[in-house]
Amino acid sequence: MSITAREYECLEQENAVLRREIGKLTEELKHLSEALKEHEKMCPLLLCPMNFVPVLRPDPVAGCLPR
Repeated sequence: MSITAREYECLEQENAVLRREIGKLTEELKHLSEALKEHEKMCPLLLCPMNFVPVLRPDPVAGCLPR
């Protein structure tokens, strides 16, 4: 089954829109990955040694958060 020129043009336009969306999402992923990497350097949840102690506590994170 072949497609008409009109269907072809519609598919080409949809493809272009999707490619632009991929580009935007790729840029957003890059930006968010960089932001996450910067956040991890100072995240109190990741830096707190209490989070790595295998002792059951009601809220092991609460002692690490700034007051």
